[in-house]
Amino acid sequence: MILRAAVFLFAAALVAQASAAVTAVQTPAQKRTTRDRVYTKEQASRGGPQYTKLCESCHNPAKVPAGKKPGPPTVGAEFLETWKDRSLGELLTLVRTTMPNDGSAFLDEDETADIVAYVLQLNGFPDGPTPLKEDAAANNIFIVK
Repeated sequence: MILRAAVFLFAAALVAQASAAVTAVQTPAQKRTTRDRVYTKEQASRGGPQYTKLCESCHNPAKVPAGKKPGPPTVGAEFLETWKDRSLGELLTLVRTTMPNDGSAFLDEDETADIVAYVLQLNGFPDGPTPLKEDAAANNIFIVK
């Protein structure tokens, strides 16, 4: 009887320990926002010329050729409203896989992150010490107004 109770307590302790380990693994990454200094000033500086070269002619209404429909805004209230509560991971993937939409260039992950960092800077979000990367962590950084 004592042996059976000891085995039961040991088994219960193992189950509790395993449950705690699974809970720790399943705990989602901490959510961050674009206010949390998620890109560097240097990164945005690299992204500026790329944005001017590859993005501005479609996304800046003043520079869109006559007769061509402008792309969605990348700066200002409309951009922030469209992307509010969506992840930077989603934005990074969209930019890398679909822009520029004329196929004139192909962006790698670093170039994409630099351009998105520049867009964040244009929208007034603060820079910080760690560069933005197109990785799983970017899926837990959310765009805010």
